[in-house]
Amino acid sequence: MKQDKVDLHIHTSASDGTWTVEEVVENIIKNDIKIFSITDHNSVENVEKVKLLAKKAGLTFITGVEIDTTYDGGNYHILGYGIDIYNEELLELISANAKIMEMKDEESIEFLEKKGLNVSLADYRNYQNDNKRGGWKALNYLIDKEICKSTKEFFPLFEGWGNPFEKTEFPNPKEVIEAIKKAGGIAILAHPGAPFYRLDYNVLVHAMVKEGIMGIECYHPENNDQVTQFCLDFCKRNNLYITGGSDCHGTFFTQRCLGKPSITSEDIVLDL
Repeated sequence: MKQDKVDLHIHTSASDGTWTVEEVVENIIKNDIKIFSITDHNSVENVEKVKLLAKKAGLTFITGVEIDTTYDGGNYHILGYGIDIYNEELLELISANAKIMEMKDEESIEFLEKKGLNVSLADYRNYQNDNKRGGWKALNYLIDKEICKSTKEFFPLFEGWGNPFEKTEFPNPKEVIEAIKKAGGIAILAHPGAPFYRLDYNVLVHAMVKEGIMGIECYHPENNDQVTQFCLDFCKRNNLYITGGSDCHGTFFTQRCLGKPSITSEDIVLDL
């Protein structure tokens, strides 16, 4: 029996992806994916629009979001699936996170201005960011100012100050997990093998279980075979949910392609 292709980690222009809702659904159909979710960073702006388009196309759509948290001085991401996107507590949390991100961007530009680079906070505040470019406002501003060319060149600019994302204090994982649960959702630790995570995946997974995580994103481009197998075994032993996705950002991260890693409905465990 043929299993349906699945991709539960996709970003749109509502956060740092390049695709509109129409482009997302168009590419989902093109890649023969039958079950998918939109998981924009600290935003559910495009969820309802995609849901309507998915229904018209006969696709199975799962509401989602990806939320920043701070744990032990590091930045970690938690996915929320099956959420009520109109839940007030969840909306307040992600709205506050979005404002924190905006403040972080301004602080990073201010740091570079003091460092003597050809930027200014006043100029930045007047800068109109095009969300369809992907990335975030500070990155695109610095690209247009010819200060850097990519994310790879962005972070070294802050040597001596620190990674702007890690200098930002987001809600702790327990708070985020509880908000997702209250919104009727399932809280999943995103990409435990991500290179920007401070904690080793083994340590991180055990720590997040104590915080109340309900499952792990076992399949992800940044999870190598060892991480994937460890997470699968851990989930099965501890009766946790299993998810996966491409973390596709449209054309922003060209190495992350829709539907890769290739997973089906048989690979995931998500009770929705």
